[in-house]
Order: sequence, then structure tokens, then C-alpha cells
Amino acid sequence: MLILRLRTQPPARLAADALIPERVDGLAPSEVAALTLRCGREKLTVGDVFDVSGEDVQQVAFAGDLRRVDGIGAGMSRGRLLVEGPCGDHLGARMSGGEIAVRGGVGAWAGGEMSGGLLRIWGDAGDRLGGAYPGVRAGMRGGEIIVAGDAGEEAGAGMRRGLVVVSGRTGSGAGLRMLAGTLIALRGIGAEAGLGNRRGSLVSGTPVEPLPSYAFAARYRPPALRLQLRRARDLWLRVDDALADGTWARWSGDRTELGRGEILIFDEEEGT
Repeated sequence: MLILRLRTQPPARLAADALIPERVDGLAPSEVAALTLRCGREKLTVGDVFDVSGEDVQQVAFAGDLRRVDGIGAGMSRGRLLVEGPCGDHLGARMSGGEIAVRGGVGAWAGGEMSGGLLRIWGDAGDRLGGAYPGVRAGMRGGEIIVAGDAGEEAGAGMRRGLVVVSGRTGSGAGLRMLAGTLIALRGIGAEAGLGNRRGSLVSGTPVEPLPSYAFAARYRPPALRLQLRRARDLWLRVDDALADGTWARWSGDRTELGRGEILIFDEEEGT
């Protein structure tokens, strides 16, 4: 495992997107330390801010208070990346494969426009989790994101495919202009969820008032949701049996768009 331990805080936001398994493959620790990274308007070498050790570059580990370090794992397509501590924005953005695991909170745009792979966050996530960047209609196009804490505003914005499961709550605007895919918040989705939703599935484990552009459709036990919750359990996320086996109220919308999307809300009375 190649280990990059933060030695000193960078003077500005540091872009670490070059430090992914496929880009450091075959490099010795001294060669990795000599790589240059953008830091604000300047450039620093990796060795200016990180102690570098280890050899197996198919696994890369970051350690320290990395909240000023952005783009960790961005664009990666293979391998495994571990982060021990909180980190900055754009974690795993546009990744297409591999696995990232973070023990700490992460900033905005985690998993932004990702198309494959697995992103596991054992902490809170910032705004636009799995979302689309400005000027781009489609956000997450595939892959899986698991969050053990809460997520910020507009989680899953523009989401086209994939699965996002948040153990806690999301902020307002979850599923904004969602095209497809599934976003699950076990402790509830925030206000104004599903605005502009075309074919996506939003799932709230606690009561929520859908937007007026959604209409009640049915109460049932969705087989696909049961499989998705089992998948979250397989990835070590705690899911109550009542949610996995219970009844859900389905609301269809957004009727200002195609009206083929849905919000599923756990039916607490049926589940008890």
C-alpha cells in the first residue's frame, strides 16, 4: 500500500486528483513525492505536504486532516483508495471504477458525475452528493455511494443511474432534476425533494410531505427496494428490519415533467 500522510497543512486548497492508483502505478515513493500538485495559484510537490511510504500502488491511503485537500480519488478507474480522516470537495468525482473508503466527513460534490465504482463514506457528506456540476444536466451515471451520516443539499441532483444510500438525512432539494437512479435516505429526505424528477426513485425512511406536483399512487412492498436495502447491509450500513420488510407509500411525479418518477415514504403505521 502506498501511504500519503499529511505532514503540514497546504497554504491553499490542494488538488490531489493526480494521486490515484492508475497514475502512480509503477512509481517509487520518491517519484511520487516529486509529483506536482496545484495549490491555489501555485504548484507544490507531493513531498512538500505529504510523507510518502509503501509500495503497492494498487492501494493508496491518505491520512490526516485533509479538509483543505480536494479531488481525492477523482477520475479513478481501478484499485482501492483509503482516507483516514476528513477530506475536502470532489472526492471520487467522475470516478468510473475501483473503491474509495473514507473514515471521516467529506466536502461538496462527493461522487459528482461518477459512472462506476463504490464510494463509502463513514461520516457526513456535503452538498451535491453524486450531483451534476454547473452547466451539466446529468449527474451520477452509475456506481454506488454509501454514507453512514447525513448528506447536504441537492443530493443526487441530475442523477441518471446508480444507487445512493444515506443512513441519516439529506438536506433540501434531494433529487433535483433527477433523470433516473435511486436515492435512499433512511432518516428522511429534506424539503422540496424530487423537484423536476423525471424517472428517478427517491426513498424516505421517515414521513415527509411531497411536493404538490406528486400524487399518491399506492401502498406496497417494493421488491427492488428490498434488494437495494439488502445491498446497503452487505456494505456494512445498518438498515432496520422494519424498513427492509415494511410497507411503503408511493407518490408519483413530478407532474411538471414526465411524471414517471416516484417518492417512496415508509408507512410507519403499516410497519408497526
